[in-house]
Amino acid sequence: MIDMGFAVFAMRLFEVMFFLGLAGSAVVVIISFIEDAGELFGKD
Repeated sequence: MIDMGFAVFAMRLFEVMFFLGLAGSAVVVIISFIEDAGELFGKD
């Protein structure tokens, strides 16, 4: 039988990892968008 405290801890850990991954992806998208915008508007 799995300990309930461990199950809750594992769920919290997965939540943190998920949100960190989501935030990391958002940062990458924003950075690449800024670079692409710079290329688009910079090369007139």
